[in-house]
Amino acid sequence: MDSLSRMLGIFDLFDGDRTVVTVEEVAAALDCSIPTAYRYLKTLSTAGLIAPDIQGGFGLGARIMQLDRQIRLNDPLLHRAGDVMSRLIREIRGNLMVCASYGKNVVCIAQAWPDQTVLTSYDRGRPMPLLRGAAGKAILAHLPDHRLRSLMLANAAEIAAAGLGRDWTEFRKTLKAIRKQGYSVSVGEVDERNAGIAAPILSPEKRAIGCLVLVVPRTDLDQDQIPDIAAKLVAGAQEISG
Repeated sequence: MDSLSRMLGIFDLFDGDRTVVTVEEVAAALDCSIPTAYRYLKTLSTAGLIAPDIQGGFGLGARIMQLDRQIRLNDPLLHRAGDVMSRLIREIRGNLMVCASYGKNVVCIAQAWPDQTVLTSYDRGRPMPLLRGAAGKAILAHLPDHRLRSLMLANAAEIAAAGLGRDWTEFRKTLKAIRKQGYSVSVGEVDERNAGIAAPILSPEKRAIGCLVLVVPRTDLDQDQIPDIAAKLVAGAQEISG
């Protein structure tokens, strides 16, 4: 791992439970010396991406908020998604999310959530697993083979546990079936109480840049209605794709 990749790994230390890190924690997590950890932190602090904490640690910096604002104001995916979700939410009973992916994570970037009685642990910005749930499967099914092979090599047990395949042949066959169907369905895989239907948002090269997801209580998911709902989601995802 080069020094830049290692330095960027500092951001992986921040999650819902850890909002501040110390130099010592960074050094231990990155397996580097205290001076090297301090140098990484100083570089990120100068860039405004992290900031010193009053208790001597480091938290996320103000520039993160600035960049988030830029995304919300200027990301064409968000603007298209907002228009599509506003219309679809009047046609489909349930709540909608648009998700994007990076690494092994799927992240909600926008929501239309009129039914507040439907609870989810994954709000905007919180990562979800790529290998479980409708959103992850919709994106997985459109990843290139070299990405899928890397995932299989590194996560064979997790892929098998998710029912995606016990080996490369089964894994590829499962994802091909999802891709051919045009959407994915999951029940209780991310939030035990909920079910999801997801349609991929594709680039001109037919690679998934995100997905449009319907979230409903699992008890409300009528199996007979899934094809009709999915068709509307697929159409909406295609509209977002532009």
